[in-house]
Amino acid sequence: MKKLSLLLAVLFAGSAYAQTKSFATSSKATFEVGNMIFNTVEGTIAGARGTAEYDEGILVAIAGTLDANTIKSGNTTRDSHLKDKEEFFNIKATPRIDFTAKEVVFVGKSSGVITYKLSGSLTLRGISNDIEIEVEETSANHLVSTFTVNRDLWGLGDGWSKTIIARDIEVRVDIHLE
Repeated sequence: MKKLSLLLAVLFAGSAYAQTKSFATSSKATFEVGNMIFNTVEGTIAGARGTAEYDEGILVAIAGTLDANTIKSGNTTRDSHLKDKEEFFNIKATPRIDFTAKEVVFVGKSSGVITYKLSGSLTLRGISNDIEIEVEETSANHLVSTFTVNRDLWGLGDGWSKTIIARDIEVRVDIHLE
């Protein structure tokens, strides 16, 4: 009986340090993509939902989604095109952009910033591809990641010339946890 009580106490104590945090509504992604060779289009995608799981203060799992209907690029005609056209986000068929980490690796801590390497699946337009990204925990409850999306891998803008829309899209994700 003492062994069982000790085992239960150890298991309970271990789980007491596990914590799940939700994405705050202020979480979002911003993007930049070359347009017509000399121009850069900047935009945002909001509607973030997701969770981050911590064990003893270390991130161990994360999954999130963005609402593709919230894409804003500063041009309503372009925004409608990005949302509605089949070769772009086609929000009627695929309204969400999803990421799920399959593996989270603690890289280190320097000057108060904790760095993680995430290997996971990014789903755009209903097409999932594996991706590796680096995430920094810049302060308590704030995660930031900057990475590049090769639009060809997801068929994003299929048929559009790379001189009209660059192949690589620079993405920054700001996640605020609560």
